[in-house]
Amino acid sequence: MIARVGRLAGSILFAALAAGCAHSRPVVKPPLPASGFGSAIENAARRVEVQDYVGADRILSDFALAAKGTPEATEISFWRALYMIDPNNKTASAADGLRAIDIYLSTPGTRWYRPQAQVVRRTALALQSLRNAQLTARPMGKDTVFVNRDDEIAALKDQLAKSNAELERIKKRLANPSR
Repeated sequence: MIARVGRLAGSILFAALAAGCAHSRPVVKPPLPASGFGSAIENAARRVEVQDYVGADRILSDFALAAKGTPEATEISFWRALYMIDPNNKTASAADGLRAIDIYLSTPGTRWYRPQAQVVRRTALALQSLRNAQLTARPMGKDTVFVNRDDEIAALKDQLAKSNAELERIKKRLANPSR
C-alpha cells in the first residue's frame, strides 16, 4: 500500500511538473468587428449622391484607418474602388478604379464583395474597350454624329459650298449645250 501511495504521489508530482514546464502559446484573438462600418458606407453614399467623390473617399479611408486589421477595413477597399470607377467621378479614372479593384481582388481575406468586384471589373473593362474603340473610329459619310454644334456648322458649310460648285458647273453646261 505504501508503494501504491508513493507511486500515486510520484505520478501527481510528475503531472504537476509537466504541466508547469509546458509552454503555453499566447491566444490570438480575432479582431473585434469594427463599429461604424454601415454608417461609413451610408455617409459615403450620401457624398456620392451630391457628386462629392473626394469626400466619400475621405470617409471610407478614415474608416479603414480607424478599423485597421478588421475584416470591415479590408472590405472598405471595394467601395473605394467602386466609386473610382463611377463614370460620374471626375476626380478618378476608370484605370485608377480598375487598379483598385485588382488590389481588392488580390488581397487575402476579402470575401464579402468578391463576386460584385468581379462583375464591376468586367464591366469597367468592357466600357474601357468601347471608349477606346470609339476614340479610334473615324466618322464618315452623311450619317456622322457631331459632338458639338461648331463641327456640325462647318460640315454643313462645306457641303453647301460643294453643292453650289456643282450647281454652277451645271448652269455653265446648260448655257453652252454645244460643248
